[in-house]
Amino acid sequence: MKQINIAIIGAGMIGAAHASGYRSHQARLSTSQQQFVLHTVCDARESAAAELAAVWGFAHVATDWQAVVNDPEIQVISIALPNFLHAEVAAAALKAGKHVLCEKPLALTAKEAWDLTQLAQQSDSICGSVFNYRRIPAVAQIKQWVDSGEIGNLQHLLIQYQCGYAADPQLPYSWRYRQQTAGGGALHDIGAHAIDIARFIAGDVETINGACSSITIPQRFVALGANAGHNHVALSNKRETVDTDDIASCVMRFTSGCQGLFSASRVTVGMGNTLSFTLTGSTGTIQFNSERPGEFQISRFGRENGAFVTVPNQPAFPYLSQWIPVPHDGVAIGYAESFGFMIAEFMQAVSENRPYRNGTFSDGFAVAQILEAIQRAAEQQRPVAIRELTF
Repeated sequence: MKQINIAIIGAGMIGAAHASGYRSHQARLSTSQQQFVLHTVCDARESAAAELAAVWGFAHVATDWQAVVNDPEIQVISIALPNFLHAEVAAAALKAGKHVLCEKPLALTAKEAWDLTQLAQQSDSICGSVFNYRRIPAVAQIKQWVDSGEIGNLQHLLIQYQCGYAADPQLPYSWRYRQQTAGGGALHDIGAHAIDIARFIAGDVETINGACSSITIPQRFVALGANAGHNHVALSNKRETVDTDDIASCVMRFTSGCQGLFSASRVTVGMGNTLSFTLTGSTGTIQFNSERPGEFQISRFGRENGAFVTVPNQPAFPYLSQWIPVPHDGVAIGYAESFGFMIAEFMQAVSENRPYRNGTFSDGFAVAQILEAIQRAAEQQRPVAIRELTF
């Protein structure tokens, strides 16, 4: 029997999401001919790697990502590391012939993302960017309805990702607050997801017509010891300057002519982790909020008489009948399930040795272009065409 051995590099908060996804679909996607094996968790903090491996059933623990990438027993690499390591580790994994699922943003700059995308296209590896919000069944259904003309020609998209994790000034300084290691702040950390969803449902972006960003907490205390995720830990008296945005906003123009308003904030008190959008077409409007991921609202000209109706999850929606244990009307879906759907799609592509198409490295590059265009528009106070960031 052929074994497909999986390694996760990065045992932090998002590494656990990867581990959960592989564990959830490992048995379902294994066959009598080939079996997916939870092989290795790698992290520089051996104790973190050991804990994640024990919780989710991985057989081995490692602390050297280069050794894992070059291990001939491993076929699949999931990259769940800080932003500045994504491109380096992904490139090394591709050169070693591994299949790669890489966290967003794909790279710190559009040029790095372009180079990585070219490397992926020249390899035989199956590659994917982590854009899990596409797999929320309601969002996937909205995409199908938009493509079929359910709300007519697209006119306007209001999309925002709001979090409150950084609103507390006592949260310690980390790589997220340094441009050299994060690329951007709220823009790259959470805004990348919103930008991907904007492209997913409304198409390619042509121009950033206006942008601004703010740093609302200009300094943060350095932790006394190691810290991971968004945890509060004991702080020293030393402060470091924050040079990544806490809030970023822009006006967008899509190639279709649709207008867009985008914002990302990591300091919005009360909005724990919320992606929301309102999409307006010539014959209707659709609303979605990730706090209620099992439904969306729609109003169509001549059908709802100007009011919104709620459309709950239905078995016919993408992913529901195939991947959840109880495919029934109104069954709730959470973050872990949608992340798992993405992992399952990636595992299927690996199993069948075919391209992974729903969130490619090319999509990761396109998002990197837009993120950098927003930064450039905010810094230079001018419109920036996406074509300025082609290579």
